[in-house]
Amino acid sequence: MTHREQAQGLVEYGLIIALVALLAIGGLVLLGPILGSMFSSMTGSV
Repeated sequence: MTHREQAQGLVEYGLIIALVALLAIGGLVLLGPILGSMFSSMTGSV
């Protein structure tokens, strides 16, 4: 395996990690208020 192939592999892994991070952040932004209200109502009932 050449140096160029190793670098390409690292770039691909970096792109995958960035995509997963963006999806996780997007999910938290969309579901954050829903989860917050759900936990709030759960603590109020306990």
